[in-house]
Amino acid sequence: SWMDQSVRDFLEMVKIGAASGDERKIADYMKSHLEALGCEVFEDDAGAKVGGNAGNVFAYFPGEIEGCLLLSAHMDRVSNGYEIRPSIVDGEIVSDGTTILAADDVSGLAVILDAVRRIKAGGKRHVTLEIVLSICEENGILGARLMDLSRLRSQMGYIMDTTGPLGQLDIKRPYKAMIDVEVLGKRAHGGSPEKGINAIAATCQMLTGIREGRLDFESTSNIGVIHGGPKEPGTVCDRVLVRCEARSVQQEKLMNYLRYFENYCREHIKGTGAELRFQYEIQHGNVCFCEDDEVVKLAAEELKQMGVEPQLSLTMEGCDGNIFCAHGIPCISVGMGNSNAHALNEKVNVEQLIQSGELTERLILSYSQKRELREM
Repeated sequence: SWMDQSVRDFLEMVKIGAASGDERKIADYMKSHLEALGCEVFEDDAGAKVGGNAGNVFAYFPGEIEGCLLLSAHMDRVSNGYEIRPSIVDGEIVSDGTTILAADDVSGLAVILDAVRRIKAGGKRHVTLEIVLSICEENGILGARLMDLSRLRSQMGYIMDTTGPLGQLDIKRPYKAMIDVEVLGKRAHGGSPEKGINAIAATCQMLTGIREGRLDFESTSNIGVIHGGPKEPGTVCDRVLVRCEARSVQQEKLMNYLRYFENYCREHIKGTGAELRFQYEIQHGNVCFCEDDEVVKLAAEELKQMGVEPQLSLTMEGCDGNIFCAHGIPCISVGMGNSNAHALNEKVNVEQLIQSGELTERLILSYSQKRELREM
């Protein structure tokens, strides 16, 4: 009997191969199960925009109380998410060690199905559940960024996508910017290098001593890609592309860093003869709540009722919640007993996975009660 339905769903879904852009089979599994539970289901055309085979899935489980609560998870996983062979060892679900487990984010999908099942079986009055299952989350939160957010009706929400134990609430996540720096030199024969301007040498001079890596407790920077040079070393390189990302929970810190980065590059490329093109794009906004915010307080109260101590945490990763928060729907991410995401030793605690379904049911009912009292 401990082989709870959410555990069965989890084991079934991790065996269904998926990756960013190849979510079709997982989307079909979730759609058929949600429809069977009485949800109204819709799929958008985001998949077509990214050359994928499935769109974002929206499901509505209608309630009798005015209002809407958002529950969200993502359907894709990082690469190596095919032919996963899960087993249960000492109360934990693990892969056979040759692949990831894909608990990020099959846990979220299983917990959402479990919560809807519990709410349906419990027969208590509740608000409408708005379930949003995204594609391409691992691929720069693309699915959520391509969503028509105007269709969302929720006033608040919970993202079932965190690497951490039951009790962990990710209440702070960063803004993220992508930086593209192009260094333009001049081509010449390697035997007459003085006739050219070497973009690789200029880039090395430009980046030496720049502040990057961990900037402070809530800000990071990573120079992730340097790309350039002709196919053979007999030609002076005339173009280098540097791609970097920067993150901070605070917008002002991020903007200050972007200005610093550009000024540093412009200053340090002087004297090389190379030209510089600099551009950046803010890919997503932040998540930033404190313990007094309703979305945090509600979850902390319910965890305590379950005898679990809430752990309010900051994570430097973005998620779909960043996009929903920017649209004005306060939401935080909830731990479900997952650990070692994206790694071959990824695992999920069975008991905490089951308890996460209970927590989600409690969140729905508690939120519904508060909405009903407001209306009276």
